[in-house]
Amino acid sequence: MIGMSACVPFLPIYVRQLGITNIHEAQFWSSIVFAGPYVLSIVTVPIWGSLGDKYGRKSMVVRAIIGLAIAMFLMGFARNVWDLFLLRVLQGAVSGFIAASLAFVSAETPYDRSGFAISMLQSAQSAGAIIGPFAGGVFSDLFGIRPVFYIVSFLCLISGILIIYYVHEQNFIPSGKMHSSVIQNLKYIIAQKELRMLLILVMITQGGIHFTSPVFPFFVETLHVPKEYFSTITGFLIGTVGIFSILFATKWGRRNDTKHYKKTLIVSSAIVGVFTILQLFITNWIWLFPIRMIIGVFVGAIVPTIYSALSKRSNADNVGGVMGIASSGNLLGALISFLLCAVISSQFGYAWVFILSGITLLSVIPILIGFKPNSNEKLS
Repeated sequence: MIGMSACVPFLPIYVRQLGITNIHEAQFWSSIVFAGPYVLSIVTVPIWGSLGDKYGRKSMVVRAIIGLAIAMFLMGFARNVWDLFLLRVLQGAVSGFIAASLAFVSAETPYDRSGFAISMLQSAQSAGAIIGPFAGGVFSDLFGIRPVFYIVSFLCLISGILIIYYVHEQNFIPSGKMHSSVIQNLKYIIAQKELRMLLILVMITQGGIHFTSPVFPFFVETLHVPKEYFSTITGFLIGTVGIFSILFATKWGRRNDTKHYKKTLIVSSAIVGVFTILQLFITNWIWLFPIRMIIGVFVGAIVPTIYSALSKRSNADNVGGVMGIASSGNLLGALISFLLCAVISSQFGYAWVFILSGITLLSVIPILIGFKPNSNEKLS
């Protein structure tokens, strides 16, 4: 996760170094490059999962991490923005490390310890996503952008070697039912009014949260950030959201076990939506930190709350399939947001991206208020 997120602070700047100097074209291509991994991963993640059921989940974890290492290494040699975009698409097609590792841990952990193991895995992923922008920003300021891709590739290669020699698969039982179960789970979600609504909320909230990612460095650049520390400061600003998401994750998790999701989602989406727009009124980068802290506290509530609601409202025999489809919805929401960001930022400027990001998150409120739950459910 450190490797996958290390390029976030400087990726838009790398686009400029590859010859896209016009600000509107740079914002467009930055969004397209961010969208790259999602283009094929929406399709390939279920395919890799099916192959894991047939040939072993450890093999899929190793394949994903080695594929990521190769894609990252080649990005350091990109000659132009088209090379970078195609390599990002390749990254999404051959990687899928998070989904593969989650499937492996779920299958290999005893039932009475699986919740703890999965939460530890997710904490490790979140920690990596926080450290990555910090590390990537610092390394790019010290050594330049291209060497960071080589460092990331090396980290992935070492991880792959560790997995090959020290991770053992013991509970592998080949299955040939993957394709039919995916179709059945999709039909199950479509048939359930509440599950349909939650799946839509996954896509909307992920789209709103990720909408500004491709242009955020361009926005920070306008706030008089010292040029020699630009990538480092941008990395810290991005990582601040992740840090506060983790700090408050247990609070939201405990609430989700005792309270209905409706109030949590309404409040958290409203606060993140409003504060996303408020960032436009900041005139000095220092003041972005408290705003990003508040965003982080409530971003940490949104997606886990939806996933928790999906899990609690699914049958025990298909909860895994429902969560898998929700993950695809997550990817689809992010992909759509990046593509829309490309068009809007290049045509109207980044300010409209922040405004529409906030409006997208605020749209969760009328959806939830207008939704009528089952009569036997109590809202709190």
